[in-house]
Amino acid sequence: MTSEDRGYSLLLVVVVTGMTTYMLYPLLTVQLLKQGFDAADAGLILGVLSGVGPLCSSVCGQVMSRTGAKPIAVAGLALRACGLAVFATNATLPVYLLCSAAASLGSSSASLAVKTELMRRATSRRMVTLRSMAVNSGALVGPAVGAGLFALLGFRRLVFVSIALYAVLALLMTLLRFSPPEESRKASKGSSAAQDWREQSRKLFGRASAFPILLVLTFIYWTVYAQWSLVVPIGSYAGFHTQTASNAVYMGNAVFILLLQYPLLVHALGKVKDTTILLLGFASFVCAFGVLLIPTSALQVVVFALSFSLSELLISPTLDLLTGKIRAVDSMLGCAYGWTGTFSGIASLVGSFVGGWLIKVCNGISGVPLLCLPLVACSLLLIMLFKKKEPSL
Repeated sequence: MTSEDRGYSLLLVVVVTGMTTYMLYPLLTVQLLKQGFDAADAGLILGVLSGVGPLCSSVCGQVMSRTGAKPIAVAGLALRACGLAVFATNATLPVYLLCSAAASLGSSSASLAVKTELMRRATSRRMVTLRSMAVNSGALVGPAVGAGLFALLGFRRLVFVSIALYAVLALLMTLLRFSPPEESRKASKGSSAAQDWREQSRKLFGRASAFPILLVLTFIYWTVYAQWSLVVPIGSYAGFHTQTASNAVYMGNAVFILLLQYPLLVHALGKVKDTTILLLGFASFVCAFGVLLIPTSALQVVVFALSFSLSELLISPTLDLLTGKIRAVDSMLGCAYGWTGTFSGIASLVGSFVGGWLIKVCNGISGVPLLCLPLVACSLLLIMLFKKKEPSL
């Protein structure tokens, strides 16, 4: 199997893991409420399930640089399967939280390992775009598959199907050949873990490095991105006067990205610099959140969703690509993606909390631009600074 074929195999893993995740998540909240948990407890469980793993990404990246991506990917999928098994039982809140944390850590570790391995094979816009499309394919197909299996099997058996799929993926990953650990040469020379950590920190965060700027841009993006799950349900209900309107917006977001991301990034903007694409993406956020300042309507929701989706399809893969490009020269992809994962996790938690607080204080989604528009303005300035430090990108 060639390197490119192995890359396509990993893309298939991304699709299946995304599908397996999203065929369970939409039903999980209702199931927890049926078991007697209140909305606050259910929200806490879901928050731990999605947020704990990314916070640990930087540590995972450090470990992966010494062990390689393959053990992390296999162990992550296995841990994910074990953690999700608790949802087939009627457990207490502490047990749910502990197992959710394990499942989140497993999912984040496996995702980080697969992303790092893919970018080692080809630090190209085409590969990173295909990976983004694979993620969105799973998110689009998963809820439909989950609904069908739930109708046939019920929730408990649906959990077992998810566990089985993760276990099969873990087994298949053991058959794929991965790149050797990034730190294998240093280890052979007898360097200690502490020495390696200091050397990695110096390279990642040294004065000549543009990586810290990229981390701040990552933090801004995920803080802004966290507003999607707040604005869409509230705005859709107010604009269309039906609770199911947000489902259509979510599906439209996935379809929009799947249809346009590859033609735009690989073909139409194929010769445009990555930093210019970042500028276009963040500029589109100005339109998305600016429209929230006008009275709520169905048209407002549509304009917000289209502008936000355009920003998402431009920014998300480009941040991954730029991280790969500036760190590929010193073989520190795992550590770099680990740090970006940690910053995205912190940003998601901060963004959700602050965005929700602003919606409460301002009595509507018109409060969200107070957070997002200043952040977007800062991002445009940071991109210009990044271009000066990395003029070739």
